[in-house]
Amino acid sequence: MKLLALYLAVTLIGYFVGSKTRTSEKSLGWTGKVQLIAIIILVFTMGSRIGADKSIIASLDSIGVTALVITVFIFAGSVAFVFLTRKLFGFDKEGVRKDD
Repeated sequence: MKLLALYLAVTLIGYFVGSKTRTSEKSLGWTGKVQLIAIIILVFTMGSRIGADKSIIASLDSIGVTALVITVFIFAGSVAFVFLTRKLFGFDKEGVRKDD
């Protein structure tokens, strides 16, 4: 419960900081660096927590197979949906309507 409160607090702080800087006309080039550092810290933290959990390491082969199957189905479904939607609306491969 403490972690949930921490996540919500960090999210709210980020929202308020972002809403205040959005209205200014200054260049915010530093935000990309901050985001990159935050993502690196997040991935490192997640990896260390997963690596420390012995039950996850023990079942890594089944987790990997499940993740692969889910990924293949999501990829195939996305490609099929885009193909069918493109045909339904009459777009060619370049995204131009055939009747134009």
